[in-house]
Amino acid sequence: MYAEYTLYEWVGVRPELAYSGEIKQAVLQSLREELEGQVDETMGIIISVIDADVEGDGVLLPNDPQIYFPVRYRVLSFEPLLQEVDKGIVSDAREFGAFVSLGPTDGFVHRTQLMDEDADFIQETRSFKGRESGRVVGVNDIVRVRITQVSKASRRMAAVRIGLTMRQPYLGKEEWYTEKQQVAGGGEGGEAS
Repeated sequence: MYAEYTLYEWVGVRPELAYSGEIKQAVLQSLREELEGQVDETMGIIISVIDADVEGDGVLLPNDPQIYFPVRYRVLSFEPLLQEVDKGIVSDAREFGAFVSLGPTDGFVHRTQLMDEDADFIQETRSFKGRESGRVVGVNDIVRVRITQVSKASRRMAAVRIGLTMRQPYLGKEEWYTEKQQVAGGGEGGEAS
């Protein structure tokens, strides 16, 4: 889930940025350099610092070259939530499963969670093929996934690990569940009963 947070704190700015003329831009640049791409325990992955407003005069601290400003700023973050359904792109496929890009991070789908049947790995095309249905899912396919496991970032672990499934109804490649609707409805021109 994408979320926007508003924070208030003292932000340190390097002297060469602080004396460049535009304090707001200097603070914004400092925040972006420090925060974007970082994982926060409570907010998730910080994607972008949207805006920053300096709310007072800067202060100097002894033995510290930075100038600190009281700042209210907004960040956009991505926090994966259990049971959330997302769309992503298969970025890699290996014998043990597939990695799905969810935007700012990747999740992992174990080979047993790719479809409602056993699937064989095809090395040449880096894809999986269902043994019964012949369905194929591989690199660059767009898929719908459900988040089943989230290992949050902590001070010891700087990454978020996300477990995914595609075995539930209406997950996987879009054509898989449109096929089911057509079969249930008697083909393209049929009516559902």
